[in-house]
Amino acid sequence: MHFIAKKGSSKTMYLFILTGLFLVILSSYDLYNYLQTNPFVSKFPGDWDKIIGIAVGLFLIIRSKKFIPQSKGLFVKVARNHLVYRIKDSDPVHKITLSAILKIKRIDEYKVKIISKDLTEITLDFRSLVWEKNRKAVIKSIVELNPYLM
Repeated sequence: MHFIAKKGSSKTMYLFILTGLFLVILSSYDLYNYLQTNPFVSKFPGDWDKIIGIAVGLFLIIRSKKFIPQSKGLFVKVARNHLVYRIKDSDPVHKITLSAILKIKRIDEYKVKIISKDLTEITLDFRSLVWEKNRKAVIKSIVELNPYLM
């Protein structure tokens, strides 16, 4: 099970960058070739399609920066042998093997406490996150790991 907290991905960012670069290069090359043989017609509509293509390409490249923080990914992933999560932008990705977990219990509707075999407690607070799926389903799937813990 893989639950993503924020929408957006690096694929979207790269798609915007590549599309923007394509438009800038193609429109610039077309404008350069045209200006070598003909004078620029500044009366609108004239030859403004090439200039607009360059502007749209630059806009897409700048707009792609919107997807950078979202592509870092806030997520909870439950795999066969481990629990991987990242619920804060400033935190690194945490990975806990299921064999090292003693118990998982729900504190309230937004918090889950993980107790490891060396009796360290980790509290996951999902209050400030916006999930693609229902937050209750994410917490429920984590708590339902209890029977599978050794």
